[in-house]
Amino acid sequence: MSYTIDLYRGTAKPARSLWDFACYVALFPQLVAGPIVRYHELAEQLVYRTHTWDKVRTGIALFIIGLAKKVLLADGVAPMVDLAFGPSTPGFIASWIGVLAYTMQIYFDFSGYSDMAIGLGLFFGFRFPQNFNSPYQSVSITDFWRRWHISLSSWLRDYLYIPLGGNRIGPRRTYVNLFIVMLLGGLWHGANWTFVIWGGFHGVMLAWERLWRGRGKSPVGWLPRVRNFFSGFARLGRLSRCGYSSSDWNLEGADWASRMGWMAGV
Repeated sequence: MSYTIDLYRGTAKPARSLWDFACYVALFPQLVAGPIVRYHELAEQLVYRTHTWDKVRTGIALFIIGLAKKVLLADGVAPMVDLAFGPSTPGFIASWIGVLAYTMQIYFDFSGYSDMAIGLGLFFGFRFPQNFNSPYQSVSITDFWRRWHISLSSWLRDYLYIPLGGNRIGPRRTYVNLFIVMLLGGLWHGANWTFVIWGGFHGVMLAWERLWRGRGKSPVGWLPRVRNFFSGFARLGRLSRCGYSSSDWNLEGADWASRMGWMAGV
């Protein structure tokens, strides 16, 4: 979809050949769980890319770390999650343990898959964009969505938020746009009312936070304390970057932080 839209907008050039386009569509490492790689991010690499032992070594290391995060950490807490969200009714303490276990499971599962995809891409000579950046160290809901599934957030910004008007039409329209984008983002995850409610909740939170920030207040001042509680999870997540520079992760010129301006309201 992004390929067609980018060609229509003139922000990307057509693939040099059907073979290049087929290679992009069938690039299996990132198809299952991200990161979402748009055509213009890989167009040049499809034609010119290098294969080096440094890339292979880094790719193998990232793949192993991602696999460990998935198998050892995410799957390790899965039994506690199954008990908490199973048919039986857990008690107060068991419920909170289940919630915290699920918090670990979803992060290490998702970020583990992304690490494996980035590692496989490097193994084949491709550089994929970073997809997670210690999201449990966020200090706000806005900051969280700058760090969690970064490639999806930038996709929603470019293909939904900005075409809807972004923050250029006024505060009220900005709140509506944030809500619509997150609502559709929830629906993108699955055709189920739970996903719609989840997306709508995050849309309301983003709009509410932006409203309060415009008044010079912070509606979620307690988040730094929660961040400190989860700092151990975040440190484990940073294992995926140990010993490697940012150039091992990101596409050349892909500054994800600046690309996330739609959440920050710039």
